[in-house]
Parts: sequence; C-alpha cells; structure tokens
Amino acid sequence: MVSRRVLLGALASGLAATPLAAFAEGDDHHAAAPRKVAPRPRAPMAAQTAAPAPGPVRSTVNEYPKPMETEPEEVFVNPDEALGRLKHGNAIFARGGASMALPSWTRINELAAGQKPFAVIVGCSDSRVPPELVFDCSLGELFVVRTAGSTVSREGLGSILYAVEHLGAPLIVVLGHTKCGAVGAAVDVATKHAHLHGALFDMALPILPAVLEAEESHPADLQDAAIRRNAINIAERLRTADEAFTTRIAANRLKVVSAVYSLQSGQVEFMG
Repeated sequence: MVSRRVLLGALASGLAATPLAAFAEGDDHHAAAPRKVAPRPRAPMAAQTAAPAPGPVRSTVNEYPKPMETEPEEVFVNPDEALGRLKHGNAIFARGGASMALPSWTRINELAAGQKPFAVIVGCSDSRVPPELVFDCSLGELFVVRTAGSTVSREGLGSILYAVEHLGAPLIVVLGHTKCGAVGAAVDVATKHAHLHGALFDMALPILPAVLEAEESHPADLQDAAIRRNAINIAERLRTADEAFTTRIAANRLKVVSAVYSLQSGQVEFMG
C-alpha cells in the first residue's frame, strides 16, 4: 500500500525541479494532404516569404496548401487556421463523414522529401483515440506524441520541441479523452490507496497532481474532472517549458491548447 502522505512527498520532491525535469516527474505544416474529392492549390511563393497578418480561419481541407520543401521560418501557418482545420476535421469525423482514403504513391513520395505537420497532438495511447482519424487527417499532417494519460516526459518534450522548432508546427493540442484508464488508475491510487507495481505506478504518478486538484472541487465525477484538469495542466506547463515555445507564443506563431475527446460522441471539446 502507498499512503497519501508518501505520494504527496514523492511529488513534492520532484515538482520543484527545472522545467525539463518537472515534466519527467509530471509537472511535467503543415497543410493537409490533398483529398481525392478536389485538388489543393499550391500557395504562391510570394506568400511564403513573410508571415501574413492573422486572417479568417480556413474552413475546408482544400484551402490548405501542400507542404513545401523550405525551412520552417519561410512558411507560416496561422495557429488559428491550424486550430480551425482540426475543428473542421473533427466535425466531419463526428458526423461519420471522415475520409478513409489512403494517400497516393505520389503523395507518399512527396513526403519522403520532408514533412511540415500543421499541428502537434499530445495524446493518450488509447486505441480508441487515433488523432489522424479523430481529426480527419492524413499522412504528414499531424506530429503525434502519445503515452497513456497524455503525459509528457523529457523525451516527449524533446519530440514536441523538434516539431515546433525544426518542422515549424504552429499548434500544440494536449488531447485527453473520456474514461481514460490511466487517469482512472491515478484516481484509485489517490482515493483508494490502490497498489500499482513498477512502471504502472510511474505511469500514474504524473497524473496525481491533476487528481488532487480536481478533488478539491468535489466533482460528481472525479475521473472526468481529473481528465480535464490533467490536459489543462499539461498545456499550461508546455507554454513555458522552453524558450522556443514562449518566444513563438509571444509572436503569435504558436498556440497551445487543451482538449478532451468524447468516446461516446466522437467530438473533441477544446478548452483553450
């Protein structure tokens, strides 16, 4: 048995570390691939030489240009446009109209020359929540980092940083989901002193702060409240986890948001 005092002590000893270490302890472009329904126009070269002013969110897949073989700094996708693309794709998925067409060999060969994912998805390993399907995306569009409970380790943070700094991704979404087993395990550890052995306890440990925070408001469904709090907490930490993030956020070149996917409805609720 692991007492609540021991758990809190273990958390306290790790959460005061540096941002990178804190993630290990639990404090821790882009454009959509062409669809078969219509070709996607390639963006004019003049539009790629400088970051345009924020404009209206594009509402359809076909309005997104194909990835270009240029440095990330030479191509700019507005974070709100990227978020709009995800919302539009999830709306298609939730109403049962998602495209299941595989990419053509031409598209596969294009991506062999380089990738420009338009969003990073920090998601759970749950087999029922594949980001590419949930957001109606295809090969080369999303940079996905998945672990049980949607937590972020040092390695996960490095992966996210690579996508933002080297691939130019303008959006990070921390995606939790209803009935998450990893969060449920953390709830059992915190409230029932459940015993998890070895790596299973290590998996639940980063989620415990969210469980304890959610518990303070005495929610009707602690697991659901902890799922939401966990996604929100991770998104908040990511915003200040590296200078590359804070600099881009200040320049409106990066947005970090949290969201929860409903297993029942197929809809993603974005929480900001």
